[in-house]
Amino acid sequence: MTLNLKPTLKTEFIKLLNYRTFVIITLIYLALLFLVFLSIQGFLNNITINSGNQGEAPPVQLFSVYKFPDIWQNLSYLAGHLKIFPAFLIIILITNEFSFNTHKQIIISGVSRDEFILGKVVIIAIFSILVSLMVGISAFFLGIFQSEVDYSAILSPKLWFIAAHALELFTYLNLAALFAFIFRKTGITVLVFLLYSVVIERIIALNLPENISNYLPLNAIGNLIPLPNSPLMKLFGINFNEFTYTSDVISCLIYSVVFIVLMFVVLRKRDL
Repeated sequence: MTLNLKPTLKTEFIKLLNYRTFVIITLIYLALLFLVFLSIQGFLNNITINSGNQGEAPPVQLFSVYKFPDIWQNLSYLAGHLKIFPAFLIIILITNEFSFNTHKQIIISGVSRDEFILGKVVIIAIFSILVSLMVGISAFFLGIFQSEVDYSAILSPKLWFIAAHALELFTYLNLAALFAFIFRKTGITVLVFLLYSVVIERIIALNLPENISNYLPLNAIGNLIPLPNSPLMKLFGINFNEFTYTSDVISCLIYSVVFIVLMFVVLRKRDL
């Protein structure tokens, strides 16, 4: 069977642009991201100063979150903690298709089930790339204007953390989409997704060896961008990786494929 995604994607974009809730939540999410990027330096300065004032801890020099090349990892890591917001957005978009039976109208009009799912996957991919580009652009300009610039450090291996965030977001949003296809109701899907994210996977991880639990879906996604090293972390004797493991990238690619395949299976096996 030949897939023709052009009409499907055209329909998807028309729906999104006319869906005010999607546009508003997306703008709020992007504004929140940028606000966090702008305010994180002051927040960490306060922690650093307070740590230095404690008699038990040695003083720590103030450090810049915006210094190249570390800013690529720093902002990508921060953005990863806000990915729950676009996940809710994807859940709402997909479950609304079932709540208002628009999926039936689309499929009856000639779009196959496979094209319907691939349309969602492409939207998720485009959204992930655009958000990561926004993170990268924010990092570039904040690094230029908010720190002493070492221009030779701008193009560094840490720039790959922007691409890692795109993969992180893509994998995570496909997991959210899978939950939406399975449960179909917005409230139930959000509740189960939160329950899995906050409770279920953590319980499973506690009962598995660390070398196995690290490859559970959310752990693998979270491992793509490790907590950045900084003088504040070193104060507590903590050191973290400053690169992404190939095994974590492969894990997320595999999970993305698995989630997408399961979406196909769910939609094919269930009645419209």
